[in-house]
Amino acid sequence: MSALTIALIAFLSGGLVTGGTIWGIQSAENKKEKTADVIEAIAGLETRFEQAQATSVTNLTEPDLLKIPCSSEFINGTFNDEGDQISPANGDMLCREMFCRMNRQGGGQNSSGGAGATAQECSAISDANISVLIVKACMPYWEEKSGADQNSRYSRCIDIFSDAK
Repeated sequence: MSALTIALIAFLSGGLVTGGTIWGIQSAENKKEKTADVIEAIAGLETRFEQAQATSVTNLTEPDLLKIPCSSEFINGTFNDEGDQISPANGDMLCREMFCRMNRQGGGQNSSGGAGATAQECSAISDANISVLIVKACMPYWEEKSGADQNSRYSRCIDIFSDAK
């Protein structure tokens, strides 16, 4: 082989290697730009998701939800000027449970960023409320002589609620 042929082969090989390197770098840059666009789009979605989540937590921790169940009129009922009861008393059970569940969200604007109530605390309030309702429903069937007789109307009433759980 002549020196001219060797130089020509070296020149073409160098040109191909250099061209391939430049092409590879440009391809990598294009991929980075596409990746950057995707990452930017995902960041925008995350921001919108976080805003929606913050709005829902704010709505779930909004004290306005407690205005009716924690009002004196709801808890004690309403009376006319003569003292006659117009609407029945509902008690404070719903207010207590809703307050607990509202604070269960934790970290909202109205919970001071704390952890809020635990699921066990809210479940305990709910269980106590259900027990009170069962006793109120079944106590009219209690008879002193029947006691804990399984066939008494009181025991059958309690069984109905036990089967519903």
